[in-house]
Amino acid sequence: MRCSVYFPAVIAGLVGIDDVLAGNWTQLSAGPWSGREGLMVASTQGKLVLTGGGTSSGAGFLDEGWTSTDGGGWALAAKA
Repeated sequence: MRCSVYFPAVIAGLVGIDDVLAGNWTQLSAGPWSGREGLMVASTQGKLVLTGGGTSSGAGFLDEGWTSTDGGGWALAAKA
């Protein structure tokens, strides 16, 4: 199961927190990454950065990151 991208829209300022709290969600993309839980999202330098998380089966930690400028299109980040 892939994660849908709802949460970064607030971080990117694409929707207001009041809309989210009222239950007004808009799906921006299905996300190209594999299903996961416990991931982190941050906004920095005009980009959203999604990192890590574990597999939905609890089998291990994922050491990849994804970036987006709009919450809709995502690119796999280069490993450091």
